[in-house]
Amino acid sequence: MYYVDTAYNSIHKFGEELCGDHIEQVTLDDCKILVLADGMGSGVKANILATLTSKIAATMLREGASLEETIDTIVHTLPVCSQRHLAYSTFTIVKVFKDGVVYVAEFDNPSIFVFKNGHDVPIKKTKKEINGKTILESTFKLDEDSLLVAVSDGVVHAGVGRSLALGWQWKNVNEYLRDFSTKEVTTTSVTGSVLEVCQNLYENKAGDDTTVLAVKIREQETINLFSGPPKNPDNDYEVIKEILEAEGKVVVCGGTTASIVARTLGTEMDVDLTTMTPEIPPVGIIPRIELVTEGVITINKALAIIKGYMNPEFNSKVLAKLHERNAASMLARLLIENCDKLNIWIGQAVNPAHQNESFPMDFTFKINQLREMARLMENMGKEVKVYYI
Repeated sequence: MYYVDTAYNSIHKFGEELCGDHIEQVTLDDCKILVLADGMGSGVKANILATLTSKIAATMLREGASLEETIDTIVHTLPVCSQRHLAYSTFTIVKVFKDGVVYVAEFDNPSIFVFKNGHDVPIKKTKKEINGKTILESTFKLDEDSLLVAVSDGVVHAGVGRSLALGWQWKNVNEYLRDFSTKEVTTTSVTGSVLEVCQNLYENKAGDDTTVLAVKIREQETINLFSGPPKNPDNDYEVIKEILEAEGKVVVCGGTTASIVARTLGTEMDVDLTTMTPEIPPVGIIPRIELVTEGVITINKALAIIKGYMNPEFNSKVLAKLHERNAASMLARLLIENCDKLNIWIGQAVNPAHQNESFPMDFTFKINQLREMARLMENMGKEVKVYYI
């Protein structure tokens, strides 16, 4: 069974406050369902229509409704343009099972892109008429060397009337994306790279709402994040032994916690001063531990990066932050790009430093930080468990 790795982001039309595209994601035990909807026009109206379309489709499919029932509901819920007699929202539905099987239903959005090892994967599509709408259906299989990308028409039209007379066009986007399937890249890198090209082609004044969704499958990666000493000091050794023996990589956040881990392992912690910044303490180095950081300050900075990444509007500066060499960026990148299942181990011993009146962060603040991290990771579709020790 594979983990379904997804990333998506958007650029809204220049001059509009809201994006007229919307992606809804649902994670089930055996699959992920993603719906990319493109509302007609732009601005508030398009945003509402795209959001309605994606939420209706994702909710109904999650509850087991058929494609026919889902599309029938969408057709009868959304109006049709009285002048052009066109649907107010187009969509692409992608359902990826954990064994790699993929089902796609497309209605008037640009055709999906599928690659493997630098080659196009031909997809056989069948037409289905539902309530006068022509839906293209396809079923195929992905493996760990495959890449699936879905886009709104803002991508294929990028540059129209500016740098490119006819826009980027599907075949050119296809050629650009093909190279990504030959490299060890993350879905985050794919979406970010495509949107950055679109921004350049639009000369930073997008003529249409522009959205990219990337999908890959891979073996599940687990992170065990340990922050705060156990409430009972007598349990230090047993707790750390349990965490170290758990499946996946171990991340330690907090100076006191790191000292206990190092002592339990019979070693000392080194410090990488090259990762220190005026605002963020440096990374520590302990054998067998993937990442060692300071606690509340670093976690707070990492949460800010993660929130920026989750903002529906593409921001190249946020993606650049993921690759900075400091503890907060390294923690955020690990959680976003290399974590599918997150186990958070929250130690409940009170740090005396946090009770100092001159120190602005207390014990409750740390607990709330980690709970916020759990919430954000769940919203990204990751499996999260929290243990209080």
